[in-house]
Amino acid sequence: MKQNKIYYIHGYLSSPQSRKGELLKEKLNVIPIKYRDCEPENLEISDCLKNIYDKIRNDKEAILIGSSFGGYLSVRASKTSQNIKKLILLNPSIIPPEVDINTIKNMPIRILKEMKDINLFNSKLESSIYIILGSEDIVVPNCWSIEFAKAQKAKLLFLNDDHSFSKNLGKIPNIINQIINQKN
Repeated sequence: MKQNKIYYIHGYLSSPQSRKGELLKEKLNVIPIKYRDCEPENLEISDCLKNIYDKIRNDKEAILIGSSFGGYLSVRASKTSQNIKKLILLNPSIIPPEVDINTIKNMPIRILKEMKDINLFNSKLESSIYIILGSEDIVVPNCWSIEFAKAQKAKLLFLNDDHSFSKNLGKIPNIINQIINQKN
């Protein structure tokens, strides 16, 4: 049986060579995607998505693991690509429609405006979606992911951890492997 390719999409202030990225590469043989060639505050979401599409173009049943902002990019990619079979989102930064983006710090307002997409909440994606949340995450409110999970009928798993999964990082590859091997 052919093994699906697994891709890792890192967070806003992170990189494919982060501790999480390297661990997932070592344990799950993920293909890290470098989606930007600039400082985070200068990124263009359309360029990031193009880099993701270019990487997965020839894989008809891709699995994307997206962390934080990478979770948002994974969802956006899944919205327009038929190549993505499964999404595994780690504390994804998917902004619900009612959130006032002016209250969000450490990210340019022009990026936040584009991230706030009501269509992510009112039209069902084709991909199977699994969300792993750190119950102690102070970077991305859990309620955002819960609202997204309800809208998408996603499966949720909570870990007693922070945004980076610093207590459970070593367990994340095993959890992801179990999700990958599940039948939808």
